[in-house]
Amino acid sequence: MERLCDLRAGHITITCSPCDRRGVYALKRLRQRFGDHASVLDVYLHLTQTCQWQREVGSRAPNVYGIGCRAKLDTVGMPKPGGLPSRT
Repeated sequence: MERLCDLRAGHITITCSPCDRRGVYALKRLRQRFGDHASVLDVYLHLTQTCQWQREVGSRAPNVYGIGCRAKLDTVGMPKPGGLPSRT
């Protein structure tokens, strides 16, 4: 699983089409807020928890016509040289 220290981009963007929300987060600030070795999945869940379509992890998936959170995480920017070393 990827951690924030494994990412080499400058920013992270999260976009969700059903609720038409978009956020751009500086990776440096996310590392300060959550820690260098925080899981990307945990950060993603924390940043998207206010989405009205978000479901509990492990809950039943919506049917074909149901609306669910479709937030997508992407990295933006050039890789930064000299990133943090991984602890694995």
